[in-house]
Amino acid sequence: VNECEDNTHHEDCHSCVNREGNYTCRCSYGYDLDPITKQKCIDIDECKGTRGTHYHRDCHKCINTIGSYTCECDEYYELDPNEPKCIVETDVQTWTICSVDVNECNEERGVDFNEDCHHCQNTSPGYTCRCNAGYDEDNTHTEGNCIVVRGCRNINTCNK
Repeated sequence: VNECEDNTHHEDCHSCVNREGNYTCRCSYGYDLDPITKQKCIDIDECKGTRGTHYHRDCHKCINTIGSYTCECDEYYELDPNEPKCIVETDVQTWTICSVDVNECNEERGVDFNEDCHHCQNTSPGYTCRCNAGYDEDNTHTEGNCIVVRGCRNINTCNK
């Protein structure tokens, strides 16, 4: 008896393979062969697996579907049209770059603003420096760097 030809094989068998006295199934992608009967295909629950191995690492919340899976995405993300993963919403990408000014002057000298800056003033974006008397800003080498003035601008400070 050929179960595959006479349609007596299990309805959940995707592709019937006749064997002597029996049959087995070949299953489509997203399904596994039932380990007990070997005569039907069962859905793989990718979401019970490991992120990045069984389902995409950029899937925020995995939802199993028959033969596959889909994702639910967090706020400001949307489902990629080509694969089950979350991507930043198209209209969000332009404003997420950086619309908030960072005040470098409130941060660490020598890291966030130049170590040789005497008086840091925040600007948007960036910062500028004011130098103490007898110094000028050296913009030729390092922005925000105060250097000693060569020569004398004020005769009173040069004589001290």
